[in-house]
Amino acid sequence: MWIFLQNLCVEYTGSQFILKKLHVDFEKAAHQAAYEVFENVQLIACRFHLGQSWWRKINSDSILRIAYKKENDELGNWLKSFFGLAFLPNHEVADAFVELMSVCPNDKVCSEFSDYVFNNYIDDESPFPPNIWAKEPMFDPRTTNAVESFHRTYNSQFYKSHPHIHLVIMVLQETQAETMTKIRSIETDSYKSMSFIEMQKINATIMAYDEYLRNKCSKDLLKYLLKVGNKYLGIPL
Repeated sequence: MWIFLQNLCVEYTGSQFILKKLHVDFEKAAHQAAYEVFENVQLIACRFHLGQSWWRKINSDSILRIAYKKENDELGNWLKSFFGLAFLPNHEVADAFVELMSVCPNDKVCSEFSDYVFNNYIDDESPFPPNIWAKEPMFDPRTTNAVESFHRTYNSQFYKSHPHIHLVIMVLQETQAETMTKIRSIETDSYKSMSFIEMQKINATIMAYDEYLRNKCSKDLLKYLLKVGNKYLGIPL
């Protein structure tokens, strides 16, 4: 797909298609395809889908699932704290993971989940290392929901699996015009890009992070992870 878009861009604009940032899901094949075409692209993974991946792992074990759904449960709180890792600078995630392991309430029960997280999301050689999904909180939603919405809208414009190239170009031009209109609206503050509730949640997360930074000790780190983790839990869909 990326090579096709590159060729299309050169053919119709005479310019090379250069991609600097790309919002992605947790699909390794998609990551590899992007890197093959755009060697220096920065991948930004969706926090929501990260939480859903971890929730599915928890949900697969009855002991973890029951603890996770309880309030003020020691094991449940430990699991929920993992969801706060996405709101740390990526270079601090590994140390925070070690801190979480130091307070693991039950090594035997927790090891399957912690091993899964480490092998897939923490280790530098893991499929999805922290540099693609972890970042200190700010008003910069790391989600692919907008991308998925675009795909649904885009696909709905066609009635065939292989539409004519001229129709594809026309739809892309119309989409670009609509996008530019929204961008201009955002620049003039006339377009509401984030809900009030979401802004409140992000603002509370930023305040919690600032509070943690004032002392930046193990105790405050664990407190921060639990507080933020409770705001961004994985949910059954």
